[in-house]
Amino acid sequence: MEFIEQPLTWSRLRAQGVLSAEEPEGELRIDLDDSTKVVTFDVAAIDHPDASRLPAGIVRVERAEIGPIVEGIVHKLKLPEVVAIPVGRWRSVFEAVAKPMSVHDQWRAIDAAATVELNTRDPLLFGPEHHHMLRDLVDAVVAGERPDQGITVVAIGVRVVVEVSPGGQLIVFAGDEHLAAPVRSVIEHHSKAS
Repeated sequence: MEFIEQPLTWSRLRAQGVLSAEEPEGELRIDLDDSTKVVTFDVAAIDHPDASRLPAGIVRVERAEIGPIVEGIVHKLKLPEVVAIPVGRWRSVFEAVAKPMSVHDQWRAIDAAATVELNTRDPLLFGPEHHHMLRDLVDAVVAGERPDQGITVVAIGVRVVVEVSPGGQLIVFAGDEHLAAPVRSVIEHHSKAS
């Protein structure tokens, strides 16, 4: 798990059809281009603050299932590398996840070394040996309070983007139906656990 150079990573991501746009509030939104038929999955925690106003088509899960859903997608699709990119800046994310992530020695090392990255959106690379840490990071993010404390998980080399929002919301963009089928099965498995 390490921060990697933003220009090199973004050139790789753009080559696989990953799009980004900064909203007026300074929040970065990441999506996939329409070079293939993108399948979108919306998932929200049962206790989401706006649960009563969310559309009926959004899959409801226990908040504790959101991290395992992200980890399950990464495992099911056999994604060797994914990057996490903050919606705001890393400083906001680190503030939100400091306490729950402090149980991980590797996270504390990243936290201590991240002085330069705190004001950036440099991608944080997770290899297979750190997927459990990604799950725990997602769990910590969904407990956050502000939109800028969210993260987007992007697969390297595969058209999959997962946006994780504080409050307990998850949006998955799968690049085609071939990728959507395993994503659907992971979400269904975890929604039945709710």
